[in-house]
Amino acid sequence: MNSIALLAGLSAAMISGGALGIVATLRGSTDAPVRPPSRWARGRRMLVAHYRLIVLSLSVSIAVFALTGWPVAAVATGVAVLTLPKAMTGRAATERIRKLEALELWTRRLSDLLIAGRALEQALEQSAARNIPPAIAAPLAALARRLRVTRMPTEDALRLFADELDDPIGDRIAAALILVARRRGKGASAVLQQLAALVAKDVSDRREVEAARAEHRTTVRWIIGILAGFSALAIFQKSYVAPFSTPLGQSILAIVALFYAVTLVWLHRLGTAAPGHRFLNDPGKK
Repeated sequence: MNSIALLAGLSAAMISGGALGIVATLRGSTDAPVRPPSRWARGRRMLVAHYRLIVLSLSVSIAVFALTGWPVAAVATGVAVLTLPKAMTGRAATERIRKLEALELWTRRLSDLLIAGRALEQALEQSAARNIPPAIAAPLAALARRLRVTRMPTEDALRLFADELDDPIGDRIAAALILVARRRGKGASAVLQQLAALVAKDVSDRREVEAARAEHRTTVRWIIGILAGFSALAIFQKSYVAPFSTPLGQSILAIVALFYAVTLVWLHRLGTAAPGHRFLNDPGKK
């Protein structure tokens, strides 16, 4: 019975994965809209982007339920597969540091172009022409395309650029460039150099903080290792964990899982930096 349930569950998960893959392919073939997507559209895009992880989570949940018959364990394992990879790594912080480093490099390059006598729009286009930092390559390419091809007003293009960066530091740089575009005055290169220096200081501080937060992620890995050991014991020593097969045992297991979840969320927050608040909106919200 368990083998049949396992095969049926895995088949259902594979069918779901295939359907999500088709949706992802169809969505990838369309051009990105000029206007930034709504929050609901971003949620759907994130769902499609992580469909493999979702399918894996469903498959693991079904496998755990087929092997143990514990619905609480199946749900907890599925949620763990979805959430623990993010909690155990500092990928988000590392990516943000790379983005800030790229913004610093691009801001200095833009300042040099302005010193050389380029107009702001021309400097923006040329700064995205070659040696684009990978972390901001897509937003920069879109900015240059809007200025060169669609002839969008500079302020609107910069607001969209800030929205695609989705970072408070990006808002500060875009706001400075918007003021330059409005006033057409001198001193823009000096402002950009000062902003680049501030971004460099921010990057240095974040690297120090990230080194301290790595200790909390190490604690999370130890907890996950202990839970993995207990899970192996539950699979191979069923007589030892037999009391959890009763309704009362499942209730106790749910409480224990909830305590572990709260602890892991707390440790994850200790090891994660707050993203900060943005202050620029897209042109349609002015």
